[in-house]
Amino acid sequence: MNYDWKDVFRQSALLLLFMAFIGIIGGQVLHGMEDTLLEFPVFLFLLPLMNDLGGNLGCVLASRLGSGFHSGIIEATFRDRELNENVFITLVMGLITYTFVGLGVAASNNVLPLGPTAINLFLVIIGSGILVTIGTTIITVVVSLISHKKNLDPDNITIPVLTTLADLLSIVSIFFMVRLVIL
Repeated sequence: MNYDWKDVFRQSALLLLFMAFIGIIGGQVLHGMEDTLLEFPVFLFLLPLMNDLGGNLGCVLASRLGSGFHSGIIEATFRDRELNENVFITLVMGLITYTFVGLGVAASNNVLPLGPTAINLFLVIIGSGILVTIGTTIITVVVSLISHKKNLDPDNITIPVLTTLADLLSIVSIFFMVRLVIL
């Protein structure tokens, strides 16, 4: 695999432009949820946190997969044991992380009422966290495998796709869970 800057630019430039348009769509979805955000401002604080957590979990997995492909430790197949272990650990870490965030926000609701009940906040955070973790894990694995099989560097492809789609997925999952649990 060649690591010349021209190859990195060739692999990434068009993709980054496309991801910018996806980011605009995410902003429009967020704008469409303005009434819900005004009714429950606690979610204004939770959105960046949820975006970061989902993106971070996926980026760690993407880095591990990219390194594994480059070093030959991971084969580009769904049956690879090392790949499946990394996916499992990512899912467990997501569940643990979102559980602690949910508990923290629910506990703070007793001190500073944030609008929805503590249990509803917990359910929204856990539910959206599970959706984001599963979604980002699937995106990471699929994009990493496809880019590797097409002889593209997964490090140039997976992270831009993942961070953009994780943000969009976080926004959609939070509002899905708010509609499901609270509204």
